Amino acid sequence: MSKKAFTLIELLIVVLIIGILSAIAIPMYQGAVDKSHWSTMLPGAKAIKDAEEAFKMSNDGYTDTMGNLDVTMENSDLTFNLITPNNTSDPNVIRVTNSKLANVRLASYLDDNPKFAGQLHCEAATGDERANRLCGKLLMGQELTSADGYTGYLLDQEIDKATCDNASRSWSTSKTKCYKDDQTRCDALNMNYLGDGQCGFDDEAGRGQVIGAEGVCYGHTRDRGCAYAQIKEGGACIVTDDRGSCASISVTGGTAICVKGSGCSYSTFDNGICVAANHMSCQRNKFINGSICYAPNGGWAACGGTANYDSATAAATFYDDTSCCCGAGCGTAPKCADRGIACDPYYMDLSNFMN
Repeated sequence: MSKKAFTLIELLIVVLIIGILSAIAIPMYQGAVDKSHWSTMLPGAKAIKDAEEAFKMSNDGYTDTMGNLDVTMENSDLTFNLITPNNTSDPNVIRVTNSKLANVRLASYLDDNPKFAGQLHCEAATGDERANRLCGKLLMGQELTSADGYTGYLLDQEIDKATCDNASRSWSTSKTKCYKDDQTRCDALNMNYLGDGQCGFDDEAGRGQVIGAEGVCYGHTRDRGCAYAQIKEGGACIVTDDRGSCASISVTGGTAICVKGSGCSYSTFDNGICVAANHMSCQRNKFINGSICYAPNGGWAACGGTANYDSATAAATFYDDTSCCCGAGCGTAPKCADRGIACDPYYMDLSNFMN
């Protein structure tokens, strides 16, 4: 009578499969549990914030005493910490912790907070991988600050310049995030560190390069600079020379800012933005798939507008049915107002780019 059994190879394969499944399943399970515990903190934080705002209307100020608020908390797992002007180091914020969720806290900033008014943050103990994974990845938070051993992530709110300024970070050209680059991150992106928290290329180093991930290409030299560069989502090409610095570029979801002359001409914008600060700055371009050309100062035909486009010579400016021009320097270009497309006030203010 013969006996059959698993071979050593078969057993090793089974153990390997179990290990792979565990490596995938355990983090997913942990993440689901963490999100569940996080969700229990939200109703309490909202209730206390509403009560604080109501208290302030009647008493000209917030309170750091729960008994003064018209609210009852019945979840014994939660702890609430009210920080009002009595604590001037970080005033007007409600912090909530859950005893079942280690090294994570919810910060609900009151409407009179001097930095993050009305915002909701997830705060993770700096260095705790699981806590930061919850705040940053699972809750899709935007990392902003690090203080008192915690890293703060802004949740579910549009980023504006003031938010980034208050967090001592730079506001991205795509207006979607705050960032603070250093040499290590720039090296990882294969870009140069330009100082002031920016990755990118300066002058001729940017010629023909791919610029994205919040990178910037500064074109200082006529006809060279950042010419022929590819500006991807979140990237920018900024012209500071009179001609050609960002000419013949391809812009896909990025931004080209032409401080002088015709520096952004002969280019293609695909869901991109061209900001023209001077005459003919963004002429002889192709604008497609929701691209917008901004010409706020009325520079002579800064954004062009002839009706045809010669792909061989790129001698004219072309807008498809989804693209348009904002400002006094549009020439004969189709106006965004006529197409029911809103002009972003940020790009209409040239002082944002002329520093």
